[in-house]
Amino acid sequence: MTEDEFYIDDSIEECTTTGSFTDHDIEDGSTLIQRSYYRLADGDRTEFEPTGSFFDALESAFIWAYLGTVRENSVPEHVEAAIDDARALTAEEFEDQEADLRTEVLPAFYRHLAGFHCAYRG
Repeated sequence: MTEDEFYIDDSIEECTTTGSFTDHDIEDGSTLIQRSYYRLADGDRTEFEPTGSFFDALESAFIWAYLGTVRENSVPEHVEAAIDDARALTAEEFEDQEADLRTEVLPAFYRHLAGFHCAYRG
């Protein structure tokens, strides 16, 4: 992803991790973390694995959590880009190590995602 693909909005002063998705009527990002976890748990993924398969499941869980929370019927392009970039950073951060899914991996993924979303929304 390059800056040419998305407008990077440096003027946003009040974009926090918790409020990153207020432009999608999601007041508290912890809702997305919680719903993503329960979607993973429904698929018998309650333990973190540093594998591509795990990150596929994480991405899918977040997308469905997002779609189940908003009134939109698709994921906007800037949200998809934020998901992709957060996935890559989270995979790098937790590469070859044990970590707790609920207390470490999901919060880190969302923290990265919220940061990218703040930067990419326009």
